Amino acid sequence: MRETADRAAVREQARLPQPERRYIYNGENRSPDRTPALRPNKRPARRKVSTFNLIVILFTAGIAIVLYVNNIIAVNHLAFEVSQLQAKYDGLTNANASLRAELSRKMALERISAVAADQLNLQHPAEQPVYFEIDGSLEEDLKEGADRQ
Repeated sequence: MRETADRAAVREQARLPQPERRYIYNGENRSPDRTPALRPNKRPARRKVSTFNLIVILFTAGIAIVLYVNNIIAVNHLAFEVSQLQAKYDGLTNANASLRAELSRKMALERISAVAADQLNLQHPAEQPVYFEIDGSLEEDLKEGADRQ
């Protein structure tokens, strides 16, 4: 039972605000009626940036900026080149389409019949063509005659 009472007292002390223990001791005895002088918190020492590190950082930033601008210029140049090639491709596609249309117009059967009749004086036959067979011996005689000439 005594042990639980001690624990309760410790808990009660933990809940109460504790006086600060940052006292300045210089070997003098102070009177108990005076409040002890508190040591002020030290400001953390600020790390100085060395000149070399600053120059390296600025140099690196400069290189990064130059590379970024160079990349933008290269992308713009490539975009311009792509647009020129696209325009050239569209022109060639249109020319190819017009050539195909002209070819199909010139290959039309009506046009070919008209040109054959007008310019070459060709006519459709009045009667059906007759097919006949040639014997093998006649074929050889014809080849021999062609060789003699």
